Amino acid sequence: MDNFFQWLTLFFALSGNGELSNDATENTLPPVATTPPVATTPPVATTPSVATAPPEATAPPVVTTPPVETRSFAMGFTPWPYDTTESATTYTYTLVQDNGDIVAHHLMSGVPWEEAYSGMQLPSSIDEEISSKIDQTHSGKAIYLSIDSLNGSRDGLASNWGDNGEEPRQSPWDKRSFNNPEVAEAYSNFALQMIERFNPAYFNYAPEVSDLILNDPLKFDEFVTFAERVYQNIKSVYPDLPLMASIALKSPGSSDALLIESNFSRISDFIDVVGVSVYPYAFYEHTDKGDPANMPLNWLSQVLSIAGSKPIAITETGWIAEDLTVPSFSYSEQSNVDKQSDYVSSVLTSAQDLSMEFVIWFTVVDYDALWNGMLGQDDISKIWKDTGLYDENLNARPALEVWNSYYSREKI
Repeated sequence: MDNFFQWLTLFFALSGNGELSNDATENTLPPVATTPPVATTPPVATTPSVATAPPEATAPPVVTTPPVETRSFAMGFTPWPYDTTESATTYTYTLVQDNGDIVAHHLMSGVPWEEAYSGMQLPSSIDEEISSKIDQTHSGKAIYLSIDSLNGSRDGLASNWGDNGEEPRQSPWDKRSFNNPEVAEAYSNFALQMIERFNPAYFNYAPEVSDLILNDPLKFDEFVTFAERVYQNIKSVYPDLPLMASIALKSPGSSDALLIESNFSRISDFIDVVGVSVYPYAFYEHTDKGDPANMPLNWLSQVLSIAGSKPIAITETGWIAEDLTVPSFSYSEQSNVDKQSDYVSSVLTSAQDLSMEFVIWFTVVDYDALWNGMLGQDDISKIWKDTGLYDENLNARPALEVWNSYYSREKI
């Protein structure tokens, strides 16, 4: 899917009061004797009362402070804009950084292959785009950086990134594939430049490489060589930077999921953190997919069998807040703002249970304006159009409150 992108104070009062009083008796004169008094029987002696000990002092109750709620993971978004205007881009960055502590920058136009390999200056358009992204990211925010090494179809090597954006690779790059040493060197050079400029907390060199396993197993064979070379090249310069490859999760137990699981381990030695992109409402196979209550129990925890002991992060996720129909894909599911809220609660709770590194929600605002304009009402991009935590009119949805209830927690 990578083509499109936040106490209670307790107090106790203890009071007590006691009072002792003694009644004094008056002495009177004896009466004057007249006739000798008649002897009377002396009173029967009574047993003196047993003195009781004063009550023992008790310690006041211990006042306990409830534990502070925490989260293990960073939370953030991609700065995918809701429109093409400068004000829309600027406000997107504002919302992204008001509601998250990590920003996801995904460079998906390809690689400037020849410039990167030869050490030439990057085209000015690329340099300006990179500078804009960095300038609009606040210094206090962590960065998750990913650069596509695969093309948009996830069945081969990435396109060329030129002056006009994404374009076909030119000779000799059009004949080269993942196992070519020049390809690994060029990609590594470009990645190292971007890592130096962005200073990311995490770097993903293979977004959704799992789809290559499904689309072209022979190309994945070549990719294993590429992964080893790129990992070694980057680690030689940035040994402490966590390097990632990510999986596009499928229905648990499906043939696709099993094929991914059996092959992903081939690159596990060249990964520090396993990323997942997950959109169950779109890419899972259960019925009534628009309602998160119907997701399989292991809809997310299935990744444990793939990642093993490696840390996990959600590199992309989202949920539609409106009904979605895409006739060209024979797709039609019903959803609403309450179901979106339920999914936000589910994904964040699961991320906490799995001690994840971070969670990236794809788009902070619905991009109706962008879809109706520049995207030309494209069927693929429609799948994520209504997944914002703000709607197209910039009204906050209920899911934002759920998101921020987690974001307000202390990150540990």
